[in-house]
Formats: sequence, C-alpha cells, structure tokens
Amino acid sequence: MAEDEAPVPGWYADPRGEASLRWWNGRAWTEQTAASPGGGAFAPPVAPVDRASSAPAEAAPPPPVVVAPPSAPPLVAAGPPTVVIAGQTRPLSGWWARAGAYIIDALITFAFTLPFIIAAIVIVAGVDFSSIKIVDNQIEGISTEDQAAVGGAVLLVFFGALLVAFTYQPITMARKGEQNGRTWGMQLLGIRVVRENGGAMTYGPALVRQFLVMGLLYGFISGVGNSFTIIGGTVAIALAYLWPLWDKENRALQDFICSTHVVRD
Repeated sequence: MAEDEAPVPGWYADPRGEASLRWWNGRAWTEQTAASPGGGAFAPPVAPVDRASSAPAEAAPPPPVVVAPPSAPPLVAAGPPTVVIAGQTRPLSGWWARAGAYIIDALITFAFTLPFIIAAIVIVAGVDFSSIKIVDNQIEGISTEDQAAVGGAVLLVFFGALLVAFTYQPITMARKGEQNGRTWGMQLLGIRVVRENGGAMTYGPALVRQFLVMGLLYGFISGVGNSFTIIGGTVAIALAYLWPLWDKENRALQDFICSTHVVRD
C-alpha cells in the first residue's frame, strides 16, 4: 500500500484496548500508549483501503473478433463483348455473323439485279461483235443501231443496279418494329445495325451507310488505290471489312463513319 494512503502519525484510540491512546507512526502501531486527555479520544486511524479490492471490477475485455481474410471474387466466364445503347446493354455481333449476312445480302442484291442483266443480254444479242475493230483508238465495224443497243444495255444494267442499291438494303433496314436495322441477311443470322444515339434506323441513315459509304466510298478507294498500287485499294477495303476482328467494339470502318454498331439479338 502506498504511504500516502495510510493515516498521518498521531495519537489514536488503542485498537488493542490496552490503553486509551496508542501512537501511530505512519506505518504501524507502536508500544507507546497514553491516557486520553480530558477523557476524550482522538479519532481512530482509518484503516488502509485496498484499492485493488474496493475498486469496481473492470469490465472484462471483449473477446477478440476474428476477421476472415477477404475472399477472392468468384471467377466469371468472360462473355461476348457488349455495348450500351440508350441505357441498354446489347451483345455485339461477331465477325463471322457479319460476313455471313454480307454474303447473303450480296446474293440477294445480285438476284434483284439479274433481270436487268438478262434484259441487257437480250438487247445486245443481235449485235455482231466479231466485226468490231479498234483502229487508232477508234471503234470501227459497228453500226449506229448496234452502238445504241450496246449503250442502252449498259445503261439498263447501271440504272437497274442503282435502283436495287437505293431500295433493297435501305428499305429493309428502315422497317419499323422488330426488324428495324436489319437486311434480310442480317435477319437470317439474328443481327442488326443500331445507331449510337439509340434512335431507330430510318431510310436516310441506312442509305448513307449501305450505299454511299459501303458502295460509292469503298468503290472509289478501291479504284484509286488499285490504279496507283495495283492491289492497294483492294487491301484497304479488305482491312475496312476485317477491322471488327481486332476492334474492342467489333466495329468496321462504316460503323465509325456512320456512328453505328452491329449487335446480336
């Protein structure tokens, strides 16, 4: 017990009862005794307080909390790439589906153009091409009537192909409802073209994408490139169509130009 907790030295009532007073030296009772003056007695010393026993019991510490180590996130199989259009997540089409739809549409386009080709062949059937000669960059051996027939046949095929280009793909893609953004080839393979702004595919944007970009622009690049590098234009157009193979959003050049994506349904 610390010394400052014991009573100060002094005369106190004899705890042994042998005398009236006994001297407390601050640490223990001594053998010195005395009679209480005036018949009174000093207050007895306060018994030392054992603070360890009298202090309120401290609350037991809470049991240790066992924290489990963070578990690794579950492995999730990587799915096909997606794109968010107008707040909706859509799975992107793969390259093979796009290529398949392109081939189907090319065959359908040829089928629509075939009647014009057949009609042109009928028109020029009576022309004697064996008599035609080129002398000094001049065509000789063909009559005016035959020239008109050949010219008419060429114009028929040209305007027939132009008519098909202005109708088949843009009109089928501009259909409303479930088939919007789909040519017949895309419809067969379950893919469609969607606009980045989430709007419906209408005739104008479809015509720009399918005819002006994929038809005229690609044809111009191919022609100019091949005229300078033999096959440079063809390689450039091939890269434009193959670009979805390594692009993270599976986009071809026409998609970048027209702000579109090709998605699966």
